[in-house]
Amino acid sequence: MFKDMAFYMFGAPLDSFVQLFIFEPIVIGIIAIVIAMITKKSWTVFITIVVLNLIDNFLLVNYQFGGQGFGTIISQNILFFFEKFFSMFYEIIIAFIVVKLPFMHNKFKIA
Repeated sequence: MFKDMAFYMFGAPLDSFVQLFIFEPIVIGIIAIVIAMITKKSWTVFITIVVLNLIDNFLLVNYQFGGQGFGTIISQNILFFFEKFFSMFYEIIIAFIVVKLPFMHNKFKIA
């Protein structure tokens, strides 16, 4: 999902490092922060980031391994989830830092 988004935005595939540690954390972090501002709860950042990464993994695995059977899809989903675990942790930390800023608490009343 985000790999395709980067391709459509920049016209070429991004390097894996740039994709996982620069582009995706920015996009997913912005989405998570907006969700936290709407719900006014900081814990929704964690849920939003995990769910977006699961959806991204599911779409990528179904595209790459769709013809190989259900067991392969399940095992590759688990593998891809743990492959992106460090970048997901990085996304969660950055989004939580932004959400917990005093400005965000005072302006948007995020608990």
